[in-house]
Amino acid sequence: MAKVFNEDDLRSMFIPADELGIDTGKITVDADYWFSEMYEMYKDSCHFEDCLDPSQSNEVHCPLDKLNPHKFTAYGRVGYFRWHALTLYFDESVHKMDDKKSKYNSHHLETACEDIMNDPVDNMLQAINNDEELVSFLEHDPVVVSTEPVLHLQHTEDPGEQYLLNESHEQFWLEARLSNFLNNNSSVAEVFKNTNEQFEVNIDPIKGKDVILAFRWANKWSLDAYGQLARLCALGCANTVFGFFLSRIAPTLDGKESNSAIPKKYQPCSCAPRISLFG
Repeated sequence: MAKVFNEDDLRSMFIPADELGIDTGKITVDADYWFSEMYEMYKDSCHFEDCLDPSQSNEVHCPLDKLNPHKFTAYGRVGYFRWHALTLYFDESVHKMDDKKSKYNSHHLETACEDIMNDPVDNMLQAINNDEELVSFLEHDPVVVSTEPVLHLQHTEDPGEQYLLNESHEQFWLEARLSNFLNNNSSVAEVFKNTNEQFEVNIDPIKGKDVILAFRWANKWSLDAYGQLARLCALGCANTVFGFFLSRIAPTLDGKESNSAIPKKYQPCSCAPRISLFG
């Protein structure tokens, strides 16, 4: 069995080469070896007894000068469980806007919204493909698991049947296209069953697998849900769990989020695949 490491152990193994007086241009690295080691360490961390330890949760944002519609903008962990978001959105109703926040919002508009032919899911798939570490981690036939059974739980009041139907429709396309990209088929595993607010977990599809959980928005509710579902998957003998989101709704420094609906202008385009008029 692989040795169990936590991330502090991992950091302590590496000292910047320049601090050792080493010419980094002369260093060669076996990337496959290190990606394999990192994967094993991440797999172990998903099964820590304290895998949802809040002190391990973190979040980082891509610098403005590195923003790219085909790369992830926000990264983080819920406990030890990793997640990635394509864009970052600052709600003007709770944030004091400045040039930096406005530029993140402009990137969100250009990457996920605006033009009906803009395809945020395709941009997300390209972002996965442009992350060497993720490509290495997800080469073991990952399983995309449906999160549809929990979608209605994010609302304290009934949002209406039409709204939930639309959310379910968008969730279906997001998950199906992720599965098709990763596995060349659009099948999504039905692992969670919600019966009277109690979850039953069918572990058969996820045993020994890397699990993908996806939501359109990353906010307090969906990140909490991701962490709880990820833990259930790990307890169900999944190897690892990764979360993917179209956009991260940035909280304020004190953790506040808007309670109002996202303005239509900033709503991502449909997750459904695009049909070219030009073949």
